[in-house]
Amino acid sequence: FSRRMKVAANQENVLHCSSSHGARRIRKWSKRFIRGMYFLTAIVLLSCLTFITIEQTRGAYGCRSLLVNLGDGLWENAWVQLDKQCSVDDDCNSNQRCYREKKEAFCYENRLLIYSHFNGYYNHKDTKGERPSYEEMNKESGDPFKTTDPAELMYCREIESWVFRHPKIRSSLDIGEEHECNWLLRSDETDDFDLVELSTTENWFLWKGEIKQDYKIKVRCAECANDSDCNYFGKCVSETDVDQKCECFPGRFGVFCENEMPCEVIRSEKDRNTTLKIVKDLDKDGDNIDFVSLYGHPMYVANMKGKPYSVMRDGYPGESDQYFEVEYPVNTSIAVAPHKHESPDDYQDDDFFEINNKSVAFQQLVTNYTFLLRYTGRRWYGQIVDPSLSGESFKEEEYHAFWQNSFSGLGQEDNSTLIISEITSKVSPVEVDFFEMRRRNKVFEGGLYDYDYSPYGVMIPLVAHDGGGFFHCNKP
Repeated sequence: FSRRMKVAANQENVLHCSSSHGARRIRKWSKRFIRGMYFLTAIVLLSCLTFITIEQTRGAYGCRSLLVNLGDGLWENAWVQLDKQCSVDDDCNSNQRCYREKKEAFCYENRLLIYSHFNGYYNHKDTKGERPSYEEMNKESGDPFKTTDPAELMYCREIESWVFRHPKIRSSLDIGEEHECNWLLRSDETDDFDLVELSTTENWFLWKGEIKQDYKIKVRCAECANDSDCNYFGKCVSETDVDQKCECFPGRFGVFCENEMPCEVIRSEKDRNTTLKIVKDLDKDGDNIDFVSLYGHPMYVANMKGKPYSVMRDGYPGESDQYFEVEYPVNTSIAVAPHKHESPDDYQDDDFFEINNKSVAFQQLVTNYTFLLRYTGRRWYGQIVDPSLSGESFKEEEYHAFWQNSFSGLGQEDNSTLIISEITSKVSPVEVDFFEMRRRNKVFEGGLYDYDYSPYGVMIPLVAHDGGGFFHCNKP
């Protein structure tokens, strides 16, 4: 055995590999298969990436319904398009200009833009700038507007920013001075798709005749993922045009069922006999809310006649004056009674009724009218309106605080707002401070007195102490 091992170890060993025709074919097809799988994988990955990108620009992976709060910004000289067509400036009124865009020219009015009037729901509609765009919804129902031109939030490729804009509001009527994408609010430069995240991490820029930096807005997703998002006061259910939405249990309302039902009857701090009732929603829109909700808040009304001293502070009636068929006690405590101003320095000029009483229509209206208290995005407005107002007529009106001229301070035609609240997000006007406004109307500019005040004029408190609240719940 040892001899054979020695011989074997000393022999020259060579490994011979035979190469047959069949082996070469296997290697050839193996290489083709591997190469084909490589290209197939690349095609699949590229197709998936393209699909995801397209779906992302359509808003498929983001929130489809947003709740937008544009903050407290004001711009006193916004150019707003009217329905009146024109050829030259002389075809428009004195505070208006004729502006041509493309083939048509319209009169534009210079007026106060209150950004919070555009607060509310914005739903995904289209794709612009390779990003989803969001369109403003009806302030009462949350559905698309039928006759009102909506504002929009979109991505502007020219400045690589998200912008808030409206097709009928322009930053300038001078050629070459108008903003890119005609923006009124814009973010910093970004390539972000998530507008909700962007509103919390980035400061915005507000246009108010000049750029205001470090401006804050708030954008929330108005959809839910599960019942916990509804604060366990409702169920998270599928809805048309949105992914999922909270359906609140009886006794609760709000986007996430965060609110208890509001008081149905409220009373004035100044007069317990003055009560306002919540406006009922007879058809209920298929939900459990039995009142008309505007900007997510209820409305209150009272039928009145004559000057509404019970919701005012300045001036009081004589001994023979009456309202609500109740004689007003002139000697009531000064804490709740109004202060009579005898001097122009006390802002007695520019009285709401002094302006409106020059109108025959208003003189007729004040003999029988509805005093309406409604929310407008950041403040409650107390207004004198037509007595025929009802829940049904209001729902058909398609109300918008800006386009219905709730307040602009320009002239008599929009001077229905008598009192105004502090900035608040409270779901009812109860325990909210209110003010009577003076020297807020530009029709008096150039006269004896100075009108260089804030857009709301001089705000005179209706109660003696801050935080006291002017309206209280009239519990049974």
